[in-house]
Parts: sequence; structure tokens; C-alpha cells
Amino acid sequence: MVIGNWLALLERQSQGASTWDDVVVGYDFGFLKPEEIQHWVRASADEGEACERLRSLVDPGLQCFESCLWQAAAEATGRAPRPGSRRWAQAQDRWRVALLRDLLEAPLTLEALGVAVETLYERVGCPEDMLGLWSGSAPWSQGPTLAQRAAIEAFVHRLEGALAA
Repeated sequence: MVIGNWLALLERQSQGASTWDDVVVGYDFGFLKPEEIQHWVRASADEGEACERLRSLVDPGLQCFESCLWQAAAEATGRAPRPGSRRWAQAQDRWRVALLRDLLEAPLTLEALGVAVETLYERVGCPEDMLGLWSGSAPWSQGPTLAQRAAIEAFVHRLEGALAA
């Protein structure tokens, strides 16, 4: 999973435009850098004082980037997503679907896919529902980490269905 532009991957794999929720969650997961988010905000039609402040931050101002991001998201949508909220969970699921779909499309061995899925699991907040997507990662398992491709595909289809509902 070599990514040059995380938002492009999200939009390609989810076949839709990124939302403020996606951007806030993507930043929290460490996928999006402040500069990428500023570029996204500059390209958006969102108006307001907080959005403008976020657009105009420069190096010294990036120290307050996170608080400006939350304020701009709240200004643009009425309320910023918070960990544990429905909006946060939906954005988290959009990221998981996009990233897993991207991994499934990559020419990876079951071992490489297993390592990639385990890494993704650790990065997106350790959702327990992903535990059955690979096997053998524990040191005592005495085998390589292997992806369960059918389980990953079923998981992606289930999340896609839930997001479409």
C-alpha cells in the first residue's frame, strides 16, 4: 500500500467525494498531513471564518492545526465528528473499506496481504471486527501471518452494505 494521495485513494475506492468527517478521521489516523487537508479545504466551496483560518495557516500556525481543523469541520457541517460517534464510525468504515479494497486489488501474496491487513488494523483504531481477516500473527503461532482473502472480501461487502443503508 504505497500511497501518494490518501484522499484520492479514498475517493477512488469509495466512488465519492471526501467529506469533512473523512478528513477529520483521516487526520486522526495519521493518513492525512496538514498540507493535504489545507489543499482539500482550499478546493472546497466551504465558507466561514474557521475554514478561512484553516486555509491560511503557515508553518508557525500549524501548531494549532488540529483545533482549527475541528472548528472548520464544525463550522462547515454543524458539528465535528467525535470518536465514538455515529459519524466517526461511518468515516472510519469508509476508510477501512477503501484501504481494504486497495489491498485486495494489489498483487500481494497471502502473507504480504496478511501483514498489510494487520498493519491497517493497528492503524485504524483496532476494531475487533477485523480480527478474523488474517491468522498467525502471534509470536507463538510458529507460522507466517496469512490473510483470509474470503473473510476480507466478506468484511468489505458487509461494510459497504452498512454504509449504503
